[in-house]
Amino acid sequence: MIRNLLFIYLLFFAGIVSAHDARPVVVAINEQIPGAFQYSLGVPDTVELSNLPTVTWPEGCDEQSSVASVGSRNGLVLCSSGLAGETLSVSYPFFNPSLATLFRLTTLDGFTRTAMLTPTQPQWQVPEEPTAGTVARQYLALGVEHILGGLDHLLFVLGLLLIARTLKRILWTVTGFTIAHSITLSLSSLGFVSIPIVPVEAVIALSIVFLAYEISRDQHDSLTYQYPLIISFGFGLLHGLGFATALGEIGLIQNEVFVSLLFFNLGVEAGQIGFILLVAATTLILQKILRLRPAILEVFTIQRVDLIAAYVIGIPASYWLIDRVAGFIV
Repeated sequence: MIRNLLFIYLLFFAGIVSAHDARPVVVAINEQIPGAFQYSLGVPDTVELSNLPTVTWPEGCDEQSSVASVGSRNGLVLCSSGLAGETLSVSYPFFNPSLATLFRLTTLDGFTRTAMLTPTQPQWQVPEEPTAGTVARQYLALGVEHILGGLDHLLFVLGLLLIARTLKRILWTVTGFTIAHSITLSLSSLGFVSIPIVPVEAVIALSIVFLAYEISRDQHDSLTYQYPLIISFGFGLLHGLGFATALGEIGLIQNEVFVSLLFFNLGVEAGQIGFILLVAATTLILQKILRLRPAILEVFTIQRVDLIAAYVIGIPASYWLIDRVAGFIV
C-alpha cells in the first residue's frame, strides 16, 4: 500500500542534498555570579563574518566585552536586575539569512531556559522559573522541530516504509527503530554513552545509502527484506546518537531532566508518526487520482518505482556520506 506510486511523493525531495544545513544560531548564556552573564553566540559557517549577528540586551544590561571570530561571538554582560522576564533578540548587520535562533540561558539557581525562534520571530521574553508543564511543552516542540528538520532521518524512515511494504511489517519496523533510537538517545543524553558525533553522522548517511542499495536490488529474499526489524533496530541505535547531539546542543533542564528528555523523545516520535501519516495519506490520494489514468500505472511498474525511489533516497545520502567522511579525515 505504502509503496505504490510513492515515487511521486518522493520527487519532492529530489535535488535536496543537505541535512541539518539549516542549523540555528545558538546563543548560550551562563550566569557566572549574580547579574553577570558570560555568553557565546555560534553561527553556521555559511554566515560571513561581516554579517555576524549580535545579541540585543534589555535595558539595565551593560556589555563589558565582545570578541568576534569566524562563526562565533563571545562576551560578558552585566545585568543589574537579572534576565528573568526580560526580552532578548538577535540582530544582523545586513540581513537574516533565514536562520532560526536557539537561546539557552543557564542561571545560578540551576535552571536552564531554552527557546527556539523561527527566522520571523524577532525576540524572546525570558520566562520566570519554568514549571514541569512549561518544560514538557517546550521540549515536545523542540523534538518535533528536530525530526522534521532532519531530512536524513526522514529519508531513512522513508526507506524503511519502502522495504517493509505491508501495514503489519511497517508497524514492527518503525517500532524497532523507535525503541532503538530512544535507548541511545537516553543513554547518551544522560552521559552513559559518549561517541564522537562526526563518525556517527557519517554512518547515519551510510545507513541511508544501504537502504537505497537494497531497494535498487529488489531482492526480496535478502536479509533486509525478510527481517527489516533487525535493520531498523540496528541503525536506529546510531540515529539515536544523532538525536542526542541535537538535544545536547539544547541542554536538559537540571531540575526536570526526566521531563525534558521524555518529551523531547516524544516530540521526535510525534514528528516521525506525522511524517509517516503524511506519506500514507498522500499515496492513497494519488492512488485514487491515478486510477483514472491506467496508462500511467502501466508505465510506472513497481520495479520502476523502486528504482526511482532508490535514486531519490540514495543520491543525497551519498553526498552526505562523502561530505561527512571528508569532515573527519581531511
